[in-house]
Amino acid sequence: MTQQPTNKTSPTLRFPEFSGEWEEKRLDEVSEINRGKSKHRPRNAKKLYGGKYPFVQTGDIREASLYLDSYSQTYSEEGLKQSKLWDIDTLCITIAANIAETAILKIKACFPDSIIGLIPYEKETTVLFVKHQFDKFKIDIQRLSQGVAQDNLNKEKLSKIEFKFPTLPEQQKIAAFLTAVDAKIAQLNKKKSLLEQYKKGVMQHLFSSCHPEPVEGKGRKKLGFRFKDKNGNHYPDWEEKMLGEVAVKKSSNISANTIEENKGKYKIYGASGLLKTIDFYREETEYISIVKDGAGVGRTLLCEAFSSVLGTLEVIKPKIDANLYFIYSLINNIDFNKYITGSTIPHIYFKDYSKEKINIPCSEEQTKIANFLSSLDAKIELVTIQLESTQQFKKGLLQQLFV
Repeated sequence: MTQQPTNKTSPTLRFPEFSGEWEEKRLDEVSEINRGKSKHRPRNAKKLYGGKYPFVQTGDIREASLYLDSYSQTYSEEGLKQSKLWDIDTLCITIAANIAETAILKIKACFPDSIIGLIPYEKETTVLFVKHQFDKFKIDIQRLSQGVAQDNLNKEKLSKIEFKFPTLPEQQKIAAFLTAVDAKIAQLNKKKSLLEQYKKGVMQHLFSSCHPEPVEGKGRKKLGFRFKDKNGNHYPDWEEKMLGEVAVKKSSNISANTIEENKGKYKIYGASGLLKTIDFYREETEYISIVKDGAGVGRTLLCEAFSSVLGTLEVIKPKIDANLYFIYSLINNIDFNKYITGSTIPHIYFKDYSKEKINIPCSEEQTKIANFLSSLDAKIELVTIQLESTQQFKKGLLQQLFV
């Protein structure tokens, strides 16, 4: 690719074999545009559903990446009669709820009138090129849909949107290049999801029942996942305790408005994670923070030494000689919903959830479990970094490859 002089009729980054200005065209000049159909009222009539015809909804499009081949609902023959079965390679565009989300059908499917179907004219453009245009100009299209009462993007507005188009061969080359980047993003997303599912399964095996079964244990649920010592033997039975027996709670009185002007090198955490850095700290060692009230109640975070938390969080530390990361993993397996009080502002109290029954292995097994789980976290973090980097790479390409 070569850098081009900045102008409004050709991109700044271009394949060397192409030149000339791009032509501005309306979407209805290069494609057929129609709304989805869902005529029957009420929409939730049972006779419409449960058949063999995929019924795609706005949430399915939001969850898709480039292509859409999964769905959460199906239409029956009755459902199909009051709808329409769209062909593969239709570009689905949401015009309500999550506006300007897009995905390309890889299956024949129906969708409601909250989704628009766009089918490019073969001699004008390709579905992949238009999809990438929407990716670049998504925020601008969302602004176009803003209304006084509610946001709305209808067929008329969409048809009048103007994009700039190069020749068809150049469109195809740009689309193929960006699609390769999308494939990498999809691969990383899948890898991250599989690692997260694997870790979740491991934690369920470790923490969901009373405790793993020893070699000759009786009356205990066998989970099939157990660490062994260096001689290949099972560790001793896990001991049942209450959380309050192994962990201690500490409160914070720091409010966000008292540190607005404060700057320094020490981290302070809020309900969503790292808030900022300030010139003092309250905790000298690593600890667990838990959101005690408001949005995100029950959310936990493993926090660094020489840091602090806001007053909406509590500090949890091991009371006994226990592995901090093991306790953190164990707490993450607690269902805090049963301890929430307050209808307006949800709240949890340590005096309540400290009574949660937990099971603790010996120190050596704790360490093995903690090391294994933290190694999974490291792998997930690495894939997350790779994913974010690739997404930023694509974002930069979109800015330079389109006009």
